Amino acid sequence: MTTPPGDEQDPQAGLRDLESMLDAITDQAVIKLDPGGEVVRWSQGAQVMTGYAEREVVGRPVSMLHVEEDRGARLAEQELASAREEGRLEFQGWRIRKSGERFLARIVLTPVRGEDGAVTGFVKVIRDVTESARAESLFHGLLESAPDAMVIISTDARIVLVNRQAEALFGSERQELVGREIEVLVPPRFRDRHVGHRSDFLAHPLLRPMGAGLELYGMRRDGTEFPVEISLSPLETAEGVLVAAAIRDVTERRETEQRLQRQRDEILELSTPVIQVWDKVLALPIIGTLDTLRATRLTEGLLEKIAQTQAEVAILDISGVPTIDTQVAQHLLKTVQAAALMGTVSIMSGVRPETAQSMVHLGIDMGRLRSRNTLQDALQLALAVLAERAGTAKTAARALSAGEWA
Repeated sequence: MTTPPGDEQDPQAGLRDLESMLDAITDQAVIKLDPGGEVVRWSQGAQVMTGYAEREVVGRPVSMLHVEEDRGARLAEQELASAREEGRLEFQGWRIRKSGERFLARIVLTPVRGEDGAVTGFVKVIRDVTESARAESLFHGLLESAPDAMVIISTDARIVLVNRQAEALFGSERQELVGREIEVLVPPRFRDRHVGHRSDFLAHPLLRPMGAGLELYGMRRDGTEFPVEISLSPLETAEGVLVAAAIRDVTERRETEQRLQRQRDEILELSTPVIQVWDKVLALPIIGTLDTLRATRLTEGLLEKIAQTQAEVAILDISGVPTIDTQVAQHLLKTVQAAALMGTVSIMSGVRPETAQSMVHLGIDMGRLRSRNTLQDALQLALAVLAERAGTAKTAARALSAGEWA
């Protein structure tokens, strides 16, 4: 059988093509070694990376690129032996350029075998990873120095990296966390909901707080829960998008907020005390500006006191209220109406001239609410109301005993 014209293959031409292809790769050094580790072929990329021309290295041992301490330990010979046994060796180590500058290299060493299986040489591919390693080292340094617990998560929701603050916060070593789903840090009762939150973020990865408006909780290794605040941000990497979660324990802040709220509640109660000034007569001195929250508490406190004392008259003293607007008047009117439903007559005192003018100008109708200038006048009116009610009650009792209602 003859080979058709044009299909003949020149082995030397194929070899030249291969060498040209290798020389076109300038970001990696491709080196051919003989079985003993001496340089046979030196690519253009190797020259660019190391500074050595081909004539300077062919015939010399590849260990010339090793740093002095590695040459003393005969590390090059160990690498060749491992490649023979394993078939392919991939590792990282320091190498040295012609200028004496060290660089961190990512190396793949592969044996070349003949038809009989014997090793006839090696191909060594070197990639300079100094800058990427420096950037990675800087990233890890920043991660470790971050004030918050940092957890890096892959798109399949598994933990890739944690810092020491995360170890301290959750009470777990990093080797216990890496590779596990992020829900291991979430209390069981919230895990189903959390899966939805992180799925939403991965679908639209933008810098934002997680679960805005929600109370979020983390879980330590011992099962204890604590409130957290979480900020999420996407990280673009060569391996794809990762998610960085900054986690902060807000237990102390929550306790402070609750303590301040209790103090505010106590101040509100103290600023609107309901005082029993006479049997069945209550006084409510109002000082300062009324808002919705304070007015609600005012009404609740007054009605509770009415129920406790069976009061028949309540005096609302507004001499300490700086201004009366429609909203404040509505609050007062609702309080009066609520008291009336419990059978209590309300009297307003401390109405200053400017306050009266303001209420008229605003068209505020306080209904049949009785009012007096001073608290003393209001108290006198309260006693009169009590006497009137007592007289009415006696008249009704006499009529009932005489059989007039029979």
